[in-house]
Amino acid sequence: MNKRNWLVLLLIGALAITTFNSCKKEESTDTDDGPTEWEKSIVFTGKPRNGAATFTINDVAYLVGGQMKSTDLLSDSYSFDGTAWTKRADFSGPQRHSAVGFAVAGKGYVGLGYGSTGETSGPLKDFYQYDPATNAWTKIADFPGDARHSAVAFTLGNAAYVGLGRIDATDETFSDFYKYDPAANKWTEIQTSFSNKKGDAYAFVINNVAYVGGGYSNGVPTDDFYSFDGTTWKKEKGLTEDDKDARRFRAGAFTIGNNGYVVSGRSQSGVVGTVWKYNPSDKTWTDGSQALPSAREKAVSFAIKGKGYITTGNNGSGSFFDDTFEFTPVR
Repeated sequence: MNKRNWLVLLLIGALAITTFNSCKKEESTDTDDGPTEWEKSIVFTGKPRNGAATFTINDVAYLVGGQMKSTDLLSDSYSFDGTAWTKRADFSGPQRHSAVGFAVAGKGYVGLGYGSTGETSGPLKDFYQYDPATNAWTKIADFPGDARHSAVAFTLGNAAYVGLGRIDATDETFSDFYKYDPAANKWTEIQTSFSNKKGDAYAFVINNVAYVGGGYSNGVPTDDFYSFDGTTWKKEKGLTEDDKDARRFRAGAFTIGNNGYVVSGRSQSGVVGTVWKYNPSDKTWTDGSQALPSAREKAVSFAIKGKGYITTGNNGSGSFFDDTFEFTPVR
């Protein structure tokens, strides 16, 4: 082969390498020019805060308490129907942040969390019921496990389940779960077989099956992910399998249709706006949804009327929020 032909081949090779690298750069870009999924919704009318509790009754979401940037705790509560925030009766228990909430049989419940006043300073174990018909709070039976905050809660059928969580003073996290029967006002411990104790996990329910994952243990995000049908816990694919990493803590979570969504929160790299979608039919996680425009942790999240919402929280750098974003899945 003569010298001229060698030069031609070299030029073609260089052009091919340049084109390949250019394509790789375009494929790895973070620019999202697809359909808009997040829109600003009705601004939350209360004070900016993080660590509030939430529950949903008949497509109306409720937000209760939390902690302001000043570290002052709150006992106010609000409802949101997708078009307006409405002030409701103040929470009747001691003020707290990082409590859990759930709804069952037409009533809302809030408990656990962290208080800061007198005898209620530190982790708590008391619970209260909210009746939307009377706009009133009533104390119910205390949680039977150790006092804690940053637990998870969900409802299956006519029962609620509360578990996990942590205690800052001792770096203790938990792996226990308890079932609450509202008809009997009774808590019963249920068996678990988790590979980690954890706090700040997330939970969502799809077709009467609960899914619990995320959180952190011994200072690092956890990989384990479980489903629960009200009788049996089943270990699902880990959150880092299939070249994915859906590990998050202090994240929001909700269900739309047949998919669960984990929104924003904190990863090993800090507070992120990523949205992860879980499809239980093929047990896969995808992160193709548009990222939340304002990343945050310790926010309130819920789904009503086929749309997801996230509000309040903080950005991990000292800013606390009172805005609300609405999520419409189109990807």
